[in-house]
Amino acid sequence: MAQTTIDEIIVRVNADIILRSEFESAKTTLRNDLSQGQHLQGVQLEQTFAEQSKFLLRDLIDQTLLVQQAKEAGINADLEIVKTMEKMRQEYKFETMEALEKAIVDQGISLEDYKTQIRNRYLTSQVLGREVYPKILITTEQMRKYYDANQKNFDRPAGTQLSEITISTDNRTPEETDAQRKKAEDALAALKKGDDFAETARKFSEAPTAQDGGVLGFFPAGQLAKPLEDAVTQLEKGQTTDILTLPYGFVILKVDDKHSGGILSFELAQKEIQDQLFQQMVQPKIREYLTKLRTDGFIEIKPGYVDAGAAPEKAAKVSEATPAKN
Repeated sequence: MAQTTIDEIIVRVNADIILRSEFESAKTTLRNDLSQGQHLQGVQLEQTFAEQSKFLLRDLIDQTLLVQQAKEAGINADLEIVKTMEKMRQEYKFETMEALEKAIVDQGISLEDYKTQIRNRYLTSQVLGREVYPKILITTEQMRKYYDANQKNFDRPAGTQLSEITISTDNRTPEETDAQRKKAEDALAALKKGDDFAETARKFSEAPTAQDGGVLGFFPAGQLAKPLEDAVTQLEKGQTTDILTLPYGFVILKVDDKHSGGILSFELAQKEIQDQLFQQMVQPKIREYLTKLRTDGFIEIKPGYVDAGAAPEKAAKVSEATPAKN
């Protein structure tokens, strides 16, 4: 008589559950990534897998908590799934969406699971973007201190510091594209009238840089896409381009500064410094936020499994409550 394997609940996260099959699937994915993606073998593969697999259950709990927060905030990912799938269809040149979906399934991934991955990534990023990233404050004093201590790392060839206003045309109908062009024309008109570029970017731009006033950063000569390089080469500091029509949208660039080569000035290096400091600060802040969600919520873990992201006091209580095995 054939035996039936019964899945089991290994974690309860508030009203949601994590199944053993999900945990085992995450372990399989990690091993495949290490062996096929990073080409690790033998002892190195086993050591790396053993180290990284300690955090798999933590990551599953993290994701569950963040998705719960997204649902509570009324954030919906349905449109993002459609946009992401369509972008992939165009990028990989599939004639139809059905052809793309078949290619996904042929790789051994269920379509439902693939869309769930897109949904969870989007919801997670939206929650972190609302609850964590805005609370990471980097002062000019911190940036100056970092610059003074790492000046040798800012030796750059000649290049240009740029800001952008980008109006997207991705997945737009012809009528919607016309409306987007009108929006770009309004932005350009505002600049010609004398409006501040950063404020205009915050008002009109649809790029992620909009909240920072459109600041793109420093680009060594030759690193920009040719249409952009050609557009800014002849401009002086403080000048802007006309509307540039690119495959993904309408773009207006401003030359914030130019560098002739050597150590970047502090002003030119600021965006890069800010990005580097942000990366140093963001993970501890994310963990702090996720620890609070654990503390405020209800998490029950089946004996034998460990949440590497548990608050220390909770971890201690679980340890005290779990009888030692002989």
